[in-house]
Amino acid sequence: MLAELRHPVRLPILLALEARPRSASELAEELDEPFDRVNHAMRALSAAGMIELVRQEPAEASPNLLRRVYASRYRGWPTLVQTLEAIVATAGEPASD
Repeated sequence: MLAELRHPVRLPILLALEARPRSASELAEELDEPFDRVNHAMRALSAAGMIELVRQEPAEASPNLLRRVYASRYRGWPTLVQTLEAIVATAGEPASD
């Protein structure tokens, strides 16, 4: 699971999807990232079981296309980020017994 987070866009996607479900186009706009990069990251997260498709609906720009809306399968991503930041902040410090 942690290997999936190495890509720089995946953790921001998970944080955003925990707040509410979104499509790749919505996330690309919110994260100021290219659609292809976000879409690729979302496919990887879905394949890893970290996000799930919650609905499909006609795309606004082209009703013949389907817009896929995803949500996070797990909760607590912000807490994980805080924990990892605390670990990094204390890196190199001796452990207290």
